[in-house]
Amino acid sequence: MHESRSSAPILGSMRFGEWGARLSPEGVADLLEGALDLGIDTLDLADIYGGHTTNALVGAAFARRPGLRQRLHLIAKIGIVMASSPGNARGVQHYDSSVSHLRRALDESLRALGVERVDTLMLHRFDPLLEPAAIADWVREEQTAGRIGAFGVSNFDAHAIALFDGVLFDGVLFGGTLLGGMLPIAANQIELSLAHDAALDDGTLAATRARGAEAQAWSPLGGGALLDPQSSIGGRLHGALQTMSAEFGLDPASLLLRWVATVPGVRAVLGSTKIERLREGVRACAEPLPRDAWYALWEAARGRAVP
Repeated sequence: MHESRSSAPILGSMRFGEWGARLSPEGVADLLEGALDLGIDTLDLADIYGGHTTNALVGAAFARRPGLRQRLHLIAKIGIVMASSPGNARGVQHYDSSVSHLRRALDESLRALGVERVDTLMLHRFDPLLEPAAIADWVREEQTAGRIGAFGVSNFDAHAIALFDGVLFDGVLFGGTLLGGMLPIAANQIELSLAHDAALDDGTLAATRARGAEAQAWSPLGGGALLDPQSSIGGRLHGALQTMSAEFGLDPASLLLRWVATVPGVRAVLGSTKIERLREGVRACAEPLPRDAWYALWEAARGRAVP
């Protein structure tokens, strides 16, 4: 069981297979070994990645090198049903946070990965139809059974996170009474970059931190627009990126990562399958930007100073 957390970035698996690099199981195993050597010990997974094929790809890598699993903290996201997902008779993409669906999705994730437990289970997207108390009861059952460790969410705003206040507990039943304290949500995966900074203003990041949860920033490079001087935001940022890249000895992509990693309580999710890019990402996230430099980049991206 792997419980300790590091400050290193998280490795995202979305592009491992059919949605990206199309790595072989051996290639995934090599990538995971290389990431671990760099200090990256957290692997982010989701049942829908690769059209429901990436978990099995990672499972095949674990089967080839069984020692990998014990060195990794596994995050598993569930709750999205794609139009092409098995059993989706109506063919409409939707979210399903019903306990029956979550239980099946966890079963399938564990089976595909070839593991008995994931360290953090996350709801992949906010479902307006979710029932927090029912989900909390199910989470406690799965934790007691040893199939999941912590519980988290992904793409939840401040109001959505608050739905779980008062229903998640870490305790045991004694004489019909639940003993134990509150078990806060462990993490919230949010989109955060200089291109998508809403979480800084709308209370999402503050609400995440207030609950003792880690914010995990996906798409920290803003989908590439930040590095494109022909895009509106890339054009605004270009001069500042070039000047500060030289000042801090980082390439522009690494500087963008450092901007995200500077925010307290935030870890970046790296989507690269290239060891060299992961190495550069680890270096970028290893120390923060000076406060004035962080605000200078934010001002350049937004086109206005803070009030």
